[in-house]
Amino acid sequence: MKLITTAIDLETNLQRLIKSYSNISIGVAWASASTKPYELLLKHKAKIRVGVIGTHFYQTHPDVLDDFLQSNAVKFVLQPKGVFHPKVYLFWSNHQWEAIIGSANFTAGALRENTELCTLLSHEDGNHLKDLQALIEGYSERAKSITPTEAANYRRIWKSKQPELRKLMDHYGDKPPTKSAIESEVMGMDWQSFLAELKKDELHGFDDRLDLLDKIQKVFASVPHFKDVDAQTRRAIAGIPNKVMEHAAWFGSMKGAGVFKNVVIENPEFLSTALDQIPSAGTVTKDQYQRFIAEYLKAFPNGRDGIGTATRLLSMRRPDQFLCVDSANLRKLAKDVGMSNSTQLDYERYWEEVVERIMNAPWWKSAPPKSGKELKAWKARAAMLDAIFYEPK
Repeated sequence: MKLITTAIDLETNLQRLIKSYSNISIGVAWASASTKPYELLLKHKAKIRVGVIGTHFYQTHPDVLDDFLQSNAVKFVLQPKGVFHPKVYLFWSNHQWEAIIGSANFTAGALRENTELCTLLSHEDGNHLKDLQALIEGYSERAKSITPTEAANYRRIWKSKQPELRKLMDHYGDKPPTKSAIESEVMGMDWQSFLAELKKDELHGFDDRLDLLDKIQKVFASVPHFKDVDAQTRRAIAGIPNKVMEHAAWFGSMKGAGVFKNVVIENPEFLSTALDQIPSAGTVTKDQYQRFIAEYLKAFPNGRDGIGTATRLLSMRRPDQFLCVDSANLRKLAKDVGMSNSTQLDYERYWEEVVERIMNAPWWKSAPPKSGKELKAWKARAAMLDAIFYEPK
């Protein structure tokens, strides 16, 4: 008996066993198609006597199903009662056998970065071959051969599930966080705790922030399009100096964004059509956000656009869903959620790592309060994050 405690040791032993023995049986909860042992198993497919692979939580890659379409040897557990969760790999030739039993699935994670523990058994450890064969054959009774139609359906569902599966792992976007979600001081709060933090804003003031957002929301409700707003009020909404709204620089001052300032004042058409893509009510979708960005970029044919100016407009249009991200709050935001390379935040990352993370926070998902300032704060709860993360320069 030998303990296998590292991914390298697991990969090395699996490759050795696949090559060395003439018979293979496996029973695993999940499998990936992008590992060296898996590719080697495909080359030795004729050795497989029984293979049973689970699909629960859509953790098995669809390529695996395609590789074993209508196979009589390799079958899949599609709808188990409970979770099909064993991890056993059995290899034998004549009177010799070896088996790996433990925590490791036949996945890229187990073979690269997970912390796994397995036991390598052999014929020297006792006469267990028949018992192990019978065990895996028993798994096969609850599995089935996969048809091309089922494999195609699985792939489509698997693809649609990936964003949600990543969120379950607190993984937003392509860059994994540097800390666990439960280590965030803000994103795990309930509504009452979050509201209490907002009210601690001594620099700007909870009531004054709500009043400013209320004024801007009334402007949006009074005109069909952003371009129809008078120039001074457009400046206020955009967070640049103006003569009509005091404290308009709160929630993201765009005073230094010279090109943006000129566009807002002199040529707001594309900014207006961009904001038209964002509905005034209902959850804003990624597709609507992307249409906003496409129109917004047209206002800057020579560049000088930016995540700060774009999200300032979004947060004023829909303060319930968008936070203006700028140099005054990004550092504390990134630190709280474990955002890596935050200075490289772009439009795609903003949606995935800021908006989607916000929309998964307990305080964001909370039921709306009945009335009063608490309801106003709830309707502006994403933009109001600035009250927590803002750092005076």
